[in-house]
Amino acid sequence: MNTYSIVLALHLIGVTTWMVMLIYLPKLFVYHLLAPQAAKSSFTVQEESLYKAGTAAMLFAIVCGLVLLYLNPYLFKSGGWLHLKLTLAFLLVVYHFTCKKYIVQLKDVADEKNIRFFRYFRVIPELITSLIILLTIIKPF
Repeated sequence: MNTYSIVLALHLIGVTTWMVMLIYLPKLFVYHLLAPQAAKSSFTVQEESLYKAGTAAMLFAIVCGLVLLYLNPYLFKSGGWLHLKLTLAFLLVVYHFTCKKYIVQLKDVADEKNIRFFRYFRVIPELITSLIILLTIIKPF
């Protein structure tokens, strides 16, 4: 067992944990919007707690990913697939911080987004993650 394999396993654990948050949090937004007024504060607590755990997982995944690139700098010369993968990972980070914006909006402001929006919003990380997995395994270019 080598260092690269251990860091890769840790990276996958971090990414998987982060994806759980990115996929489940918008579902909580839908429940938040459907909840009676008295229960909305409970959803805010859940959303903030899940977001904090997801942020820790995101940072862990990023650090492990950077260590992987440090351990194997040849990856930068292995084709454009890695650059696209890193771009897609950056989009997931943007999505992550967008979720924080929605937590604050649902807590402080009248509901500006409808339930249908969050049902579609929830699919974005699933699609991006699927593309990242395909790029990583197939390395098409």
